[in-house]
Amino acid sequence: MISMNQLNEFAGSSNGDRWFLGCAPGNRQAFVLHRGNAPSGGHETRMSVDAFLAQQPSGPERDALLAVLDGTTEASPRPLTDLKTPSLILAEKYLELGGRRRAKVDDNIVSTRRWEDEPREATAFWEEHVAPLDEKQRQGVEIHLPSISDQ
Repeated sequence: MISMNQLNEFAGSSNGDRWFLGCAPGNRQAFVLHRGNAPSGGHETRMSVDAFLAQQPSGPERDALLAVLDGTTEASPRPLTDLKTPSLILAEKYLELGGRRRAKVDDNIVSTRRWEDEPREATAFWEEHVAPLDEKQRQGVEIHLPSISDQ
């Protein structure tokens, strides 16, 4: 069991389940810890932030984590900017370059669509840094893009 002082709670449910954001001390990789309520045994499940965000169906705890990662709320007084996942960093850089791909999530299948032309820099960045990733890693980036349904 991971000690509580290494974790920052970002969500809790009415049944007593709790979700925490943590950072592995050795490699500084961010992770999510789900701690079940005591009546259900209090089991803990740890997964990467990317895996947590890619889960379907998503719930309010996903929105709470996104809010923490986006900086619109805080899980703790210390800055969380060093806890960005590699996939989030790639997605943000792509969007900063004017990338216009949008995420399409359908029955746990994540893909992207590009409805408009985008700057050459964004296309080149996608081709160099995202397209070569394996499917799971690429989907981790795609899940951070604006959704087609947001338009």
